[in-house]
Formats: sequence, C-alpha cells, structure tokens
Amino acid sequence: MSTRTETPQGSSASAASMPEAGVRTSRSGRYQPEIQGLRALAVLLVVVYHFWPDVLTGGYVGVDVFFVISGYLITAHLFKEANRTGKIRLAQFWARRIRRLLPLSLLVLGLTAVASVIVLPSTEWQGTRRQIMASALYVQNWILAEDAIDYSKADEQATAVQHFWSLSVEEQFYVLWPVLLAIVLATAMFAHRRRLARNANAQPRVQVRTLFLWVIGVLGIVSLGFSIYYTADAAAQAYFITPTRIWEFALGAVLALVLGPSQFTGRWANLLGWIGFTMILSAAYFYSALTPFPGWAALLPTVGATLLMACGGKGPGAGIHWWLSLRPATAIGNWSYAIYLWHWPVVIFSPYISEAARDWYIKVMLILGVVLLSALTTRFFEAPLRRAAFLKPPWRTMTAAVAGMALVVGIAYYSVEHVEQEFVASDMTEDHPCYGYRALANPDQCGDPFEGTQGLVPSAADVAMQSQESPYPGCQAEAEDEGVPECWLGAEEAESDGTVAVFGDSHATMWLPALDEIAQDNGKRLLVLTRSSCTPRASTYDESDDPCGEANLEILERVAGDEDVETVVIAASQVTGGFDGPDIDVELPETELDLNDEGRSMMTPIEFWLEADKEVVVFGETPRMNQERNEEETLPECVALNEDDLSACNDDLEDTRVGPRWLTQSEKVFDESQDYHFVPTEDLLCEGDTCYAVLGGAITYRDNSHVSDNFVRSVTPELADRMEEAILN
Repeated sequence: MSTRTETPQGSSASAASMPEAGVRTSRSGRYQPEIQGLRALAVLLVVVYHFWPDVLTGGYVGVDVFFVISGYLITAHLFKEANRTGKIRLAQFWARRIRRLLPLSLLVLGLTAVASVIVLPSTEWQGTRRQIMASALYVQNWILAEDAIDYSKADEQATAVQHFWSLSVEEQFYVLWPVLLAIVLATAMFAHRRRLARNANAQPRVQVRTLFLWVIGVLGIVSLGFSIYYTADAAAQAYFITPTRIWEFALGAVLALVLGPSQFTGRWANLLGWIGFTMILSAAYFYSALTPFPGWAALLPTVGATLLMACGGKGPGAGIHWWLSLRPATAIGNWSYAIYLWHWPVVIFSPYISEAARDWYIKVMLILGVVLLSALTTRFFEAPLRRAAFLKPPWRTMTAAVAGMALVVGIAYYSVEHVEQEFVASDMTEDHPCYGYRALANPDQCGDPFEGTQGLVPSAADVAMQSQESPYPGCQAEAEDEGVPECWLGAEEAESDGTVAVFGDSHATMWLPALDEIAQDNGKRLLVLTRSSCTPRASTYDESDDPCGEANLEILERVAGDEDVETVVIAASQVTGGFDGPDIDVELPETELDLNDEGRSMMTPIEFWLEADKEVVVFGETPRMNQERNEEETLPECVALNEDDLSACNDDLEDTRVGPRWLTQSEKVFDESQDYHFVPTEDLLCEGDTCYAVLGGAITYRDNSHVSDNFVRSVTPELADRMEEAILN
C-alpha cells in the first residue's frame, strides 16, 4: 500500500488544452491528480479482490501499482533535495513518513486487537496477536514468509491484519532507500571534493541524477533477476519478502529521475496511457492465485503503471489522465491509504458477525461503509496529527512513534492474555479417568463421552496452536529435504533392546507422543523416519524431482538391512497423490482387492519388510473431519464457535472417508501374514456412525485431519495393547 501525496488540495483536475501528439510537457506544481486517480484504481482492485476473490482473481496486483507509485514519489522528493543541497536529511524525511503513515495504521491495529478477542473464535487470538505485533513493528511480510515455509502453519487462516505485509515492505523501503541514496551521495561528494582539491578544472558539481540512475538501475535489475529466480524456486515466500519487490519501486524511481517534472501528452502518449491502464486491468482479470508471482508476471501491472504515469492525454472524454483526475477518482485516491487499512479487518470480521455478510449486497454496503470510515478518519484523525505543530521536531515524531508502537504491542499482548485467563474454567485434567478416549472406552464409568460437563482441556486455542508447536521439533523431515534425516526417541541406547522404526507422513508423526511412551515402556529405541506430505510408497516421479520417493527407497533398504530394527510402524493420510507403480519388484499376496498402481506402491513397503523378517504394524487412516469446510474452518475453531452445541462439529463416519485408504485396505491383502499387524483407528474417534469433535473434555483434532497431541496421549494405553504382539515378538 502506498502513501498519499503530500500536496495542496483543490488543484485543477484537468488541463485546459490538449498538447500535440508526442509533446513532452512539464507538470505544473507538485500535485499530480492523475496519480491520485491511479491510487484509486489500485485500491479498488485490491478491495474487489478481497471481497470477491473468485470474480477478480488477480486484483492483488493493485499492491504492485502502489509500489511503483511510492518509488516514483519518494525518489522524486529525495532527488530534489539531494540536487539542491547536496545531501539528504534522513531525520526530517523519516519524520514526515511517520506523521503520515503511523497514526492511522496504529489506530487500526489497536482497534483490531480489541475487536479480535470480541469477534473472533479463541483459536484465532494467538495468531492474530502475533501478526498485530509484527505489523506494529513493520516486519509482517517476513513473518508471513516464514509461515509459508513452515508446513505446520500451511493451513492457518488469514488474520485480520495480514494485509499489513505490503505496508511492512513499504516501510522497509522508506527506511533503506534514503539511507542507500544518502550513502552513495555522501561518497560521491567526498570523492568529488578530493578531485577538486587535486584538479581545479574538474567538473564543478556531482551529477546527482546520473549517479542515482546508475545505482537504482543496477539495484532494480538485480532485484528483478532475484525475483524471477526465487518466484520459480519458492513462490510462497517470494511473494512476501522485500528483495523480490525492490525492482517495482525502482521502476517508479527511474521514471522520476528520467522524466523529472515532465510527462508525455498528446494523441500517441494518450494511447500509451490507455495501454498501461489495460495492462493493469488485464493482470487483475487474468491472473489468479496459481500465477507465479511476482517474478516475470509482475512486469505486466508495474510496467502498465509506469506507462500510465509517464504518458496520457488530459483532454476531456478521451484523455486517460482526465478520467483519473476527476474529483471522485482523486477523492478515493486521497482516502486510499485508509481504505486499504480498514477494508481487510471488515472482510475478516464480518462473516463472524453475520452469515449475511457473504451476500453481495451486504458486501457493497460494507465497502461503502469502509469508504465513509476512511474519509472520516483521514479528515479528523490522520490530517490533524500530520499537521500538528507539536510533532514537527523529528525527535518528537520518532518518540511518539516508538510510544505508539509499544502501546499497540501491549494492547495486542495483554488483551489476549486477559481474556484467555477467564475464557476456560475446567475441572478436567488429562489424568482424569474419563478424559479423552477413556470416556469412550468406559461408558459405564464415564457416562456419555460426548456430553461431559467438565469443560475442555486444553482450550480450543491451545489445541489449534499444536500445529505450530510440535512436541518433537525436528523429528519430521520437510518435503523438499534431501536424504534421510533421522530422529531418535524412546529408550536410551545403552538401556535399549531393539528398535522400532516409524515410517510415513505427518499422520505418522502425529502418533509420536504415544509411540515414544510405548517404546520407552518396552525398552525400545524409536527411530523416526517421517516426512511431511510424503506418502509411504515405493515409487518415484519420473518427470520431476522427488525427494520423498528417493528418501523412501533409501529407507526401505536401510531398515531392511538393519538387524536392530525389529518392528516398523507405518501410518499415513488417506489423501494420497496419484503416483505411479512401485520401483521395487515384490510379489504381493494374492487378493480379491483391485489394486491400482498407487495401491501397489503403498503395499510394497509392507511386503518388502515382511520378507526381511520385520514385524510390520500398519495404522489405519484416521477420519478426515468436516472435509466440506476444511479450507474455511478447523475443528478447534468449530468448537470455539459452537460452545453451546458441540455436536455441530461432529461428522458422519462415511463422510470422513475421503480417500482410497490403502493402509486400511492392506488388512485384506496381508490378513494371513503372521508378522503383519493392523491397528484400526476409526473406533478410537468414532462410535457407530458418528465421529466426535470432543470426547471426555478433549478436542480430538488439532486441525481437521491430525489428531490432537492431548487425545493421542489419552489413547496411548489402548495403542500399546493393540501393538503388544508386534512389540514383544
């Protein structure tokens, strides 16, 4: 999101006459109404995209337009000062940026922090607090980039301040850009003075424009190259980080330095302006979440924005700059910063307040409300503070900024802490004889396992956090990791008698709290060989890199040849990826089951290890809860939203079976194999046709498919009984 121009109001919105085609004309004054109109276009693209993401699938490119505008305006200002005085006053520059940007952004963050604990379910409080604090410190983009790398956070819902990522990028630009130019300028001035001292006939002054063009040009080219590379390599992270966006600011900066106070107008220039306008709209319409971005794709809207600022007619009717300079467009442009700040919390909060917020006419009313709120807060909050005489000295501005940021961080932190302390009061503990699975296993003692009144332990918010706070950090390899990372749990090596290996994806990792305890109780070491998003299969992809498949083949051989490994536990998600048949030839038992390539690839590791005289334990796939709303709501969130009717979060058993469930079907293939042991899991979470969201005060899942750590601990004795024959053999 961009800042708004620091210019006098009431300037003429259009030119009196239209220059001849191809004429380069000088802009009068500092106010450029067409840029305000371009801001209006950019913010409207973002707003429509956020309210109707399926309609304007590429509206996110409005942010890139703002980046170009910021690069243009800020560089023009810095160049003007540097060219006039030979230096850049950093303190004064930053103070102006702070007075313009921070008051309103901190107001939005503070109010959002309070509203979050009132409107959002408790499962969203911790994530929202974390991102509010990051936004107040303007490092939100790096937090989101880190989360995009972390598989455990891949299913997190967008928070009410996620849009601050672009503001963080801009603030980092405002900090680093003038420092870079100031250092370059100071170095050049120092070298120039030395040349003058040696040679009185040397060039009389430093060519600031040429100097800045070289530095910014090289930086922009390097950033564009990195953006293209990193977008292809890691698109989720490339979208957020600052280095992949610097070239967009540089585009605007080069325009400011090359054209200076002039622009191209006339017939052909107007055509180029309309072409730039069309490029922006084309990107907004044709791009989508599947478009690798920024990279090459970002050139379309950013070059379009550059064309639109450099070229355009001002004649009534046909002139693109005439349209962008109309009063409604400039008004929206004036409020664009506030609109950007306010609209996203409204998008996030409104569905929690009323289901009607999903209707189109309600969305239109909400947008109009956002525009009105933006106009009012701009006029009566931002503008007075920006012009306040008390804040004019830079040191006072910066002191106020630090105080404001600290206040927002404090509000975000303590609002959640205060409400969480009073949110859940429960007499239940994990040691209770009717906690979790024990309530289902002992109906005579515990009564109805679902209708318990002891409360929830842990809270829905704490259960939701389990996806981010693994009890065994580093014990699961990431999907792209090369080789076979190992993690050892269970009994100490010196006191152990044999090894149990765990093989599979994150649905194998989720059972570690139980498997670790079972291994310790039986004096076994536990070798964890799990990998996120990696189905336990014996095949690799031929047409692409496949660290998962290659690691699996290595694991098969290593475990088969390791005499210390007595037992192998296999577990996985029921959702698998369309891979080919096995790369290893084994003779599977005859079966009436119709095995396709995928099924044979998953059965092969079982047979391979049985032939190596290993005890093989196969966990059946767990139910996948609430699949129809999986992208919108996790099970802990459902529980938090339905405290008075937790049955709303239960699911029909048949609806939870969404994949082929090859591991469950392996029981039909290996039912006569002596060393094969099947451990069913559906009956741990379901009774009859119902799978439960809560059992004995325990929320059963930490998302919609991974069983919660606390529930796994409650089911450990039952799993030990079901695995006893395999462990003790």
